[in-house]
Amino acid sequence: MTGPSFEADYLEAFEAYADALFRHAFFRLSNRERAEELTQDAFLKTWDFLQGGGDVRDFKSFLYRILNNLIIDEYRKRKSSSLDEILEDDMGAFEARMAEGGRSETETELDEKILGTRIRERLQELPTMYREAVTMRFVDELSPKEIAELLGESENVISVRIHRGITKLRALCAEEHHD
Repeated sequence: MTGPSFEADYLEAFEAYADALFRHAFFRLSNRERAEELTQDAFLKTWDFLQGGGDVRDFKSFLYRILNNLIIDEYRKRKSSSLDEILEDDMGAFEARMAEGGRSETETELDEKILGTRIRERLQELPTMYREAVTMRFVDELSPKEIAELLGESENVISVRIHRGITKLRALCAEEHHD
């Protein structure tokens, strides 16, 4: 791919995958600003690769691989964010919705947000290989085959990781419920 051809393919990939990549990063990092930055970085690195004469056969796989590497780097240099920070970030948005919507609508949103936060917190407790597989399957809505290609594993290995990850996640949520 050279010249205008790769530019068109790049723009098409941006349109097709930017939102999904952002959701993936946000779910993994629980930080909207960093998720946006890392998503942009993934696209910039892809652009630089193409400009340097690189060839990308499957943009989806390539972008997810770059984003996952950026997230791993982020984990290495970042201290885990506190629950207070997460709640503080979410409360501004919650207060704005309270002013807009009805009470029952807002309570339902809050219940879903609390459940999502609990699951996200528990997901962070899973070993990396399970957390990554479960996130890619249910947040990114990738098939086990796509995940296997992205991670360089067999589809069977990925299916087992997803199953075990869900089992461990359920156990963690059950522990919390009984505490």
